[in-house]
Amino acid sequence: MTGGLHWRPTAALRGALWITLIALVATSLALTVQYIQTIRLLETRVQAAVDDEAAGLVDRYNSDGPVAVVQAVMRAVDRPRLTDFVYLMTDADGTPIVGNLAEWPAGIHRAGYTSFDTRVQGARGTSIERRVSARALRLGEYRLLVGSLSNDPGRLRGRYAAALFWSLLVTGLVGLLAGFWYSRRATRFLDAANRAGERFRAGQLGERMPVSARDDEYDRLAVTVNHSFAEVERLVASLRTATDALAHDLKTPLTRMRARLELAALQQDGASFADDLRHDLDALLRLIDDTLRLAHVEAAGASAFARVDLEAIVRETVELFDPVAQDCGVTLTAEGCGTGQAVVVDGLRPLLGQMVANLVDNAVKYTPPGGRITVALSAAVDGTVRLSVTDSGPGIPAGQRDHALGRFVRLDPSRSTPGGGLGLSIVAAVAHVHRARLQLDDADPGLIVRIDFPAPEDR
Repeated sequence: MTGGLHWRPTAALRGALWITLIALVATSLALTVQYIQTIRLLETRVQAAVDDEAAGLVDRYNSDGPVAVVQAVMRAVDRPRLTDFVYLMTDADGTPIVGNLAEWPAGIHRAGYTSFDTRVQGARGTSIERRVSARALRLGEYRLLVGSLSNDPGRLRGRYAAALFWSLLVTGLVGLLAGFWYSRRATRFLDAANRAGERFRAGQLGERMPVSARDDEYDRLAVTVNHSFAEVERLVASLRTATDALAHDLKTPLTRMRARLELAALQQDGASFADDLRHDLDALLRLIDDTLRLAHVEAAGASAFARVDLEAIVRETVELFDPVAQDCGVTLTAEGCGTGQAVVVDGLRPLLGQMVANLVDNAVKYTPPGGRITVALSAAVDGTVRLSVTDSGPGIPAGQRDHALGRFVRLDPSRSTPGGGLGLSIVAAVAHVHRARLQLDDADPGLIVRIDFPAPEDR
């Protein structure tokens, strides 16, 4: 319509129409196939009956001659009812000798099976137009036509048309109702998803889609969307916490640097000022490096995974940190390594090396002199791998273990201990990328960190 409202069908109506159209096409095809198969069955049965009747007459001709055939046809034609068969026996010129057909049908010039329409005479002289399926034969100098009245296909065709009409009508109505109901349910789900997405985008990060008890494809999709919402909420909360902590960690050394600049300007003590400034700049660079490393870990994808020998990584890390542990008066040992048998996981070797190094470095940092650190590696029969690092340090209280995995989190309220609070965050990120389960437990005394890796996939 020009200059007026343009009507557009809703998604539910379009879905209902498509479902109805598919149902109509399927119903039409099913009925048509059934009709064709039934027609073929009827034609086969009629042809078999005609062949049997014709074979009987041929046997009479071969045994008793043409007179026997004439007598047999006359008896069949003179039955006190309209016979199911039609007969016509003619001489070589086509002159009828006996039968209930007035003349030889036009178009039949050779022996074989054929169909035609003709008027058939009954025992009482009646005549009716019927469809005949017949076989033409040569009996010496005679011609014989044996056929069967086959109006069943015509009647079946009419019934097929009626059945098709009513079936399509019922299918259309039911298809529209069922299709509209099902499509309406889909559009309700999409509307709910759209509203939830709008509220989530508006800042309501706790928004979730409803999940019913049906556990169908819509519920599974809603669960996936909710998991995505939860992951975004977690990342945003982590980003907010990280931003606050990062601002605090950057403000402290920058404030000290500014104060030392002013003090150096007053005292003119260049050597002490340079050492202190270098120490603060190193701390800032370490913080920036750890932040970039964490971003690199979280951006890693499983598409680049390869088979990695975790036993070799653990052995190399323990050898690297052993001198540092000895300087701190800590005993560092490895269990399950040095056997010469590879412990394989799917992953990225640089990230796994960084994870093991962070765990050992964190344990060395917080284990007091005289303490002990044990790095254990074991593989189960099903292919899963467990990595654990146990120390005898102060440990982490149970209520703060999840918090300790966050970015820039340090359990020291004064934040006076060295480091940027990203060590365990990087470990958690690497475990998440590798689909491993990270768990912090009490070692009594100390802390035990367990990481369970899934079995390698077939490649």
